[in-house]
Amino acid sequence: MIFPRQFASKTTTWMKRVREVAYDAEDCIDIFWYHNGHRHCSQNPIVGWLHKIIHPLKTLRAMHNLSIEIRDLKARALKVSERRLRYRVEAAFGGASDAYTVGRSSPDYNHLERQLPALNIDECRLVGVTEKTESVIRLLEYGNLARLKVVPIVGFGGLGKTTLAVTVYKSPTMKGIQTRAFLAVSQRYDLRILPESLLRQLIRISLRDPSCSREETLKDPLIGIETWHISEIIGRCRAHLEDKRYFIVLDDLWSPEDWENLKVTFPDNDKQSRILITTRNRNIAESCCADSHDLIYNMEPLPFEESKRLFYKKVFKLDKCPPLYQDLEVISDGILKKCSGLPLAILSIGGMLARTKNKTRAEWEKVCDRLGSGLEISATIGGMRRILSLGYHDLPYNVKACFLYLSVFPEDYEIKRGPLVRRWAAEGFISGMHETNLEEVAAKYLDEFVSRSIVTPTRIASTGLVRSCKVHDMMLEVITSKSIQENFISFVGKQQYSTTGHDKIRQLSIQTDGTGSGREQENHNTNFSHVRSLLILRCSKKPLPIIFTHFKLLRVLDLEGCWWLSNEDLKEIFKMSLLRYLCLRRTNVSQLPKLVGRLKQLVTLDVRETSIRELPESATQLGSLKHLLGGRYRHYTRISRVKHFEPHEALMIPRGLKNMKSIQKIANVDIASSSRAMQELGALSQLTKLCAIKSMEEKNGSILLPRPR
Repeated sequence: MIFPRQFASKTTTWMKRVREVAYDAEDCIDIFWYHNGHRHCSQNPIVGWLHKIIHPLKTLRAMHNLSIEIRDLKARALKVSERRLRYRVEAAFGGASDAYTVGRSSPDYNHLERQLPALNIDECRLVGVTEKTESVIRLLEYGNLARLKVVPIVGFGGLGKTTLAVTVYKSPTMKGIQTRAFLAVSQRYDLRILPESLLRQLIRISLRDPSCSREETLKDPLIGIETWHISEIIGRCRAHLEDKRYFIVLDDLWSPEDWENLKVTFPDNDKQSRILITTRNRNIAESCCADSHDLIYNMEPLPFEESKRLFYKKVFKLDKCPPLYQDLEVISDGILKKCSGLPLAILSIGGMLARTKNKTRAEWEKVCDRLGSGLEISATIGGMRRILSLGYHDLPYNVKACFLYLSVFPEDYEIKRGPLVRRWAAEGFISGMHETNLEEVAAKYLDEFVSRSIVTPTRIASTGLVRSCKVHDMMLEVITSKSIQENFISFVGKQQYSTTGHDKIRQLSIQTDGTGSGREQENHNTNFSHVRSLLILRCSKKPLPIIFTHFKLLRVLDLEGCWWLSNEDLKEIFKMSLLRYLCLRRTNVSQLPKLVGRLKQLVTLDVRETSIRELPESATQLGSLKHLLGGRYRHYTRISRVKHFEPHEALMIPRGLKNMKSIQKIANVDIASSSRAMQELGALSQLTKLCAIKSMEEKNGSILLPRPR
């Protein structure tokens, strides 16, 4: 919990001490379970009996040190309690309850309708966009020129440039251009990732072409792309685009140098191809324009009437203020003036007010007062951050950890629903009641973030369920600063943020390829023994000499896309006895350690798109495992909801699978031709999702399966 700036610094210091005591208490508990979790279970009764005698002796020193730490912790807790009285924190709480909390109680997430937030997304965000979309399309078509044309959209952060670009991209006019791609550039983009993303989109489009033969659809032209040089990837992109009319969107360009690096990918083929760019900087926009035929679209704030429409749609799902709340209209006008027509600010405040149970004049006046001058005088980054921060303060305390966790992801990173809610649950951020499935509660938290416009959906299922989302870069700045302030997350390689500001790191996000500033910031003396979560994202090279056994209290280990990862790196991973979430997706790993079964608390094991085809025998001892995800799929077929599998790429079901009683989801497994596999699957009473394939004898033995979530 964070207090407003008007509270004394002593209160803030006291809160920091409380957090430190709480973190250290958690450390003591986890250290106890860590040593307790190393007890060896053996089928040999003599070995088991000997281990029961030896294990307490081996851990005697550790338990003695732990008892000293607990004694010290009790003394610190008493001092913190005394300071609470000395600093009169009760008065601060009392003052905050009225001036700081917007008349809300913790919402009952168990009764949230999952589909409601998503169904209202487009309707809200499209307020005032139709005319702007038509204007941009006219600029793209102006002159009907055959040569490649670039149109930049320029405007302050939060004006809705990305929403406008997406709307243009999805418009019937632009859909008529068969070869299209949408690329998020971001402030710190990877020179390799963008061309690779472009090539993947182009390949996917070509394979969906009705003229594409069956033989071509069965091939995977992207095999080994992780090892290709960047020049080869760019060359293949140019080859795909050379003889086609294409439309490319480059969202959020930050420097002229970025454009110089990217434009070599796009050939000027005299086929009326078009590139749409969004940027905050007019100088960058001008540098992208080759000549006078390239026109710039200046993004303007919403007119006041459209601001009101957007606000009321978010709060009441209506175009105007309902008669029951007419007394709020004057206050709404005051709030909107401080938002200065910026959709991001309007949606953030509207999403917060929509969740309040008591929509009274007094409560809304408090919100208006807390906005200060907002953006009324001038649109500044500081003013926008202040507005976006209100959404964080209004969240129930138990949801704030999930909010802060979003900062582990890089800018413009597409966050998938399934992995995110599984990570939240594994981190211990979710409190279940009445045996509620923790991941179902986590999914409702995500829907709440969508409803409050904290995250922006990028993929929505036909049912209205949000499949993936992104965090707006300005919102991400707010979340990141809050995370660092609370020592919630530390970073390696994230621009403007340091990993060494705190002695004890709890969550660590590594976002570097090992060649730039990330390595310069890295401190080899950093103590990793307190880290609970390690995510290595967008790292094409090994970022630093990581020894996983140093992370003894780790709960979440996400190494997706780390192609440099080898079997040798994981040889002692079984010693992480507290590990709950292990993702090795899209890595070079071909087998798991033989003793992986010692990870008794492991809930999720994701080895999709690796070379792992068989699990060690000990894997059947993973009694807590709920999600077993394996196999490799090649590409989208022409049937949009189906993926193509080849039998040898599925994960073989281990003998003894029936012993894994907690399994709820199994993805991409080969049930072979024997009845044993089917019988073992039938014994799993908790199984709710199964994506399985059966080996075929035909030459092209393959079957079509629903796309795994």
